Amino acid sequence: MNNNNKPKVIKNKELTKRKLIDAVGEIFRTEGHTGLGVNKVAKQAGVTKKLIYDYFERDFDNLVEAYILETDYWMAFADRVQELIDAQAYNDDQKLITNILQNQFRYFYMDKQMQKLILWEVSTNSPLMRSIHNARESMGQKLFELTDQHFANTGVNFRAVAALLVGGIYYTILHTRFNGGIFSDIDIATEDGREEMVRAIELIVGWAYQAADKNKNEMKVQ
Repeated sequence: MNNNNKPKVIKNKELTKRKLIDAVGEIFRTEGHTGLGVNKVAKQAGVTKKLIYDYFERDFDNLVEAYILETDYWMAFADRVQELIDAQAYNDDQKLITNILQNQFRYFYMDKQMQKLILWEVSTNSPLMRSIHNARESMGQKLFELTDQHFANTGVNFRAVAALLVGGIYYTILHTRFNGGIFSDIDIATEDGREEMVRAIELIVGWAYQAADKNKNEMKVQ
């Protein structure tokens, strides 16, 4: 009898976990991270708070982290990037990294929850946010494995280029949201302005690759 009931128990557990993660998302959307609490999330989900501890390793932060990992742009690419690395199924790493960064810009502009997460991360001394940042860095490391061979021994540190691009994406969009769309005389609140930013990402990545290629050719001549 217990074996027959087991699938139903598992299904109920997954449904409850889904309700709890969705409850975190709803509260985060309406109240921000300061509104998150065990009692409030349990009430929003319509379950007892005991289930939070039962299903998320006795730690409320694990529940919040589960929501963040679903929301974070970079986490969504983690499995796919690893598949590309394992299968060596990418023909043009410059195009791939350009597309990923351009899509990050578009996603971050549209997704208010992701914007709140980044604000939380950069404005709070939080073990949870450090954990999320470390997970994102680990995913980024996989991504850089796609570019390492091209930039090895060229004097071009593509990680530094990517850091400035990602940081620039976050800052310009957050600035637009809270202090107006004009940034460096570009109106990022308009579609034309955003496309200019997307094209700039392509240019900057292209310049990095061109500089690496130039340095490689110069070393061959020597």
